[in-house]
Amino acid sequence: MHPAVHDYDSTKFDFVSILSRIYDVDDLAKLRADVPIDVLTVETDQATDFHAKFYDAFEPSIRTLYREFIASIVPDVLKTDEFCFQRVPTFRIHLPGNVAVGEFHTDGDYNHGDGEINFWVPFTPAWGSNSVWIEDELGSAKYEPVTLNPGQALVFDAVNWSHGNVVNETGHTRVSFDFRCIPLKNYTASTLKSVDAGLGLWIGEYFDVL
Repeated sequence: MHPAVHDYDSTKFDFVSILSRIYDVDDLAKLRADVPIDVLTVETDQATDFHAKFYDAFEPSIRTLYREFIASIVPDVLKTDEFCFQRVPTFRIHLPGNVAVGEFHTDGDYNHGDGEINFWVPFTPAWGSNSVWIEDELGSAKYEPVTLNPGQALVFDAVNWSHGNVVNETGHTRVSFDFRCIPLKNYTASTLKSVDAGLGLWIGEYFDVL
C-alpha cells in the first residue's frame, strides 16, 4: 500500500482536547520535558513521563473514543468490516531537539508481519523535521517528511516501507499516536511479541476486534 492521507472529523474525534486535559496545556505543540533533552535518549522513547501519562489515562479517558474512531475510519480504508486492530495505540511525542523513535526502520524489523496496515495520526501540525519521514518509493532509502494536520491520518504499509524521524528543529512538539490493523482474511496469529511492550502479536493480546 502506497502511503495515503485520509481525513476524519476532528471535532467528533476530539483527541486533542482529551490530551490537552491530560497534560494540562492549551497547546500540545508547546509541551516540553521537565528534564534536560539529553536525558531523553532514544533507548527511552517509549518510557518518558509523557508516555506513562498517556497509557495510564487510556482505559478511563481514551479507549471508548479510540474504538469509535477505529469503527469510523478503518472499514473505509481497508474495504472490509472484518479486521483486527491494535488494542492500545502507540503514543509518540517528538520534542524539539530530540527524536521520537530511535532509528529508521521497517515494522518488519520489529516482528510485525505482512498484512498489517499502519495508521499514523498526529494531534499537532506535523511537517519537516518534527514529522515522520517515509521512503519516497518502496526500497529507495530516500526519505521525505509527511505534512499533516489534526483531522488527517496517514495510512501506509509500515511493515515494508522504511520510515523514521530526524532531530526536531521546528521548535514545535509533535504529538501523535499510531496503530496497526489487519484484514481478518490476511490475519495469521504470530508466535512473536512486540519489541517495546512485549505483547503477543495475536488477537486477545496486542490485537483486538470490535
